[in-house]
Amino acid sequence: MKRIKYISRFATHMSARDIERIAAQSAANNRKLGLTGLLVAAGGVFFQVIEGPDAAVDEIYSRILRDKRHQDVLTLRVEAGSLPRLFPDWEMRKIDLDTATELRLEPMKAIIQAIIRQSETTTLLITALERAVWQEAITARDSSPTPAPARLERQDRLPGHDPLRRQN
Repeated sequence: MKRIKYISRFATHMSARDIERIAAQSAANNRKLGLTGLLVAAGGVFFQVIEGPDAAVDEIYSRILRDKRHQDVLTLRVEAGSLPRLFPDWEMRKIDLDTATELRLEPMKAIIQAIIRQSETTTLLITALERAVWQEAITARDSSPTPAPARLERQDRLPGHDPLRRQN
């Protein structure tokens, strides 16, 4: 048994009817594969839980990752092992928070939006870290003293290395 929880952005605007169609198609697919789950839509974002046999969950999640209706897919949690189903009676339960009027659902909307904002912040921080590391690697390379002969030997084996080029 495996369970995957993820969040993604709509790639394009989706109406309530579009979301209903996705949920109905997901339920039909899940029925064939022995999967159950929950699909929540809110503010241009999906939150989904898919559970069932490991291979079937992997297959469906792989499809989701390639599905053009999703972008910025973020895996929140993967659980595996001897798990009880959270949604044993739902091939795919749909909750469209954009059409829901119950006040009790407002915190769910806020949590989903907070997760997306956190994901955006994480992406920005990773990008900044990558740039800083890359800049440091370039600076360290350019400011390092002439390499020792043993270091040259190792570099000679690197593709694209020109041993005749003067090292700074």
